Amino acid sequence: NTMSKVKQYYTDVAEKAVDTIINKVKQNLITKETASADILKVDNLNLIGIDEHNVDEVIDMECA
Repeated sequence: NTMSKVKQYYTDVAEKAVDTIINKVKQNLITKETASADILKVDNLNLIGIDEHNVDEVIDMECA
């Protein structure tokens, strides 16, 4: 199904973008606050279940 392939593609792109931002936090290149703002700017964030209500929790879990 083409639609599911397109959705999967954009889900992967969003996940990679978030991973890149979280890796910058782990390397102390950016603060968690900056990461939070940057993550919320990622396109198609809704596909991976991240929003303004849980972004900080996601960052804390990934950096724990």
